[in-house]
Amino acid sequence: MPRINAWVRGNLGLCGGVILPTLLAAAYYAFLATPQYVSEAEFVVRGQNNQPNMMLAGLLEGSGGGASEDTYAVQTYVTSRDAAQLLMRTQNLKSVYDTPIADALARFPNFYSGHTFEHFYKYYKKHVVSELDTTTGVSILQVRTFNANDSQRLAKALLDSAENLVNDMNTRQRANTIAASSHELHATLEKLSVVNKKIDSYRNEIAMLNPAQQSQPVLKDIASLQTMLITTQLELAQLQRSTPKSPLIEVHKRRIVALEAEIKNTETKITGSDTSFVPKISGYEELVFQRTLLEKEVAAADTAVAAAKLQADRQLLYLDEITQPNLPDYAAYPHALSNIAVVFAATFSVYLMIVLLISGAREHKLT
Repeated sequence: MPRINAWVRGNLGLCGGVILPTLLAAAYYAFLATPQYVSEAEFVVRGQNNQPNMMLAGLLEGSGGGASEDTYAVQTYVTSRDAAQLLMRTQNLKSVYDTPIADALARFPNFYSGHTFEHFYKYYKKHVVSELDTTTGVSILQVRTFNANDSQRLAKALLDSAENLVNDMNTRQRANTIAASSHELHATLEKLSVVNKKIDSYRNEIAMLNPAQQSQPVLKDIASLQTMLITTQLELAQLQRSTPKSPLIEVHKRRIVALEAEIKNTETKITGSDTSFVPKISGYEELVFQRTLLEKEVAAADTAVAAAKLQADRQLLYLDEITQPNLPDYAAYPHALSNIAVVFAATFSVYLMIVLLISGAREHKLT
């Protein structure tokens, strides 16, 4: 004992700065530290939109090709504030970590941390971890609590909430994919409706259903009159050659004049004024042409909507649970031996630095 006392008095710095903290850490982990249980689950986020990446994963190991943006989104969510608040509402999360069985250093709240949600969220991220195996695209979820059943229960709740997130992402993705095409279809249908109303108004204005079709009888009359005119002119020419003094010559001349007058009068119904068929046909055909173009646009937009729906269905995501959250058989934390070793190494390093600094200062003073 005298030798031990003398050694302690001669090495107070080592005893107080290294041995004592190490012994305190050993006593804490041996008698006070509460066992903590880890429930682990593995899952992947699959979908048509990330199949090429999954194929690349087999060719480019370690490149991160096995995961899509959706996988990272799900991983981020399970360690997010939203997930923590959801567990607080549905799984009484705070009582899981604020439990009498937990020691004062490991529980929340404790004497060295705050009591706000932000302080709890920092604590939550240390106990709920989601990691990604970039070579396979498999996500690993780990939940650590002071009770094996609580760890498994929270892990299952997180997987359920992650699946709900994937379903919401599906809904938003499908809506976004279809929305643009549907908007274009509705806009084109509105334009087509406007043109149809213009056609109806124009028909009422000119009092005709289809001026192009209704002009056909008039054109047939003109053609018939012209045929009669040509026939009469031929007969007149023949009479003038064969019987120049025939009284029928005057009859044919009068008939020719009458036919020419009738043809001219009938042609004014087709052309020659604002009330004729030509401006009515031009206005009507312009509107019909606009309607034809819009009908083609409607057909194309409808096809685009169908294609967008098909594409949206092919891009559906789903969360595939590879392993269910397990019920741990033994406590994975705390790592007593490694933590004690860390305390010893850290305090001993500080002690050596202080000793070296003091020695250097003494040598400098002596010189």
